Amino acid sequence: MYELGQVLKIQYTGFKHYGIYVGNNTVIHNSKKYHRVEEIDLDAFADNRTIQKSSIKAENPALAVQTARKYLGIPYSLFSENCEHFVRTACGLVKESTQVQKYLISAVGVGALLKSDNTVVQAAGGAAALASMLTPTEQSPVKNVAVAACLAAGIAFLASK
Repeated sequence: MYELGQVLKIQYTGFKHYGIYVGNNTVIHNSKKYHRVEEIDLDAFADNRTIQKSSIKAENPALAVQTARKYLGIPYSLFSENCEHFVRTACGLVKESTQVQKYLISAVGVGALLKSDNTVVQAAGGAAALASMLTPTEQSPVKNVAVAACLAAGIAFLASK
């Protein structure tokens, strides 16, 4: 069914939840509900939703399982220790949450678009928000946002002259 060390995800409204398959029909995940990293069975992880295979992958799945087990009991934190941070860390990848990045960048960008009196700032903010939301799932939006915001700001600046 699933391979040892495979990252699994389920879709909730507005976000995805991640865990690592560790064998024997169990998953280790960082649970907001239980405020910690825990090992649970697949049905409990699924929460009556469809389990999907994530594009997040470990180079060494067996090591990802060992690392995941070391994190059992670590507390949950939305901005520094959520389920996506956890699986990326266990997989030996950069510890980040692309979902949190997208929401924060979008909020700041929309704020700049709506609240600034400066057209260059408005253009950069709108472009940042749009680029963030258009970045593919499970990919960091930071590079796309930087390029889009710089281009939009440059165009707005030139258009104002």
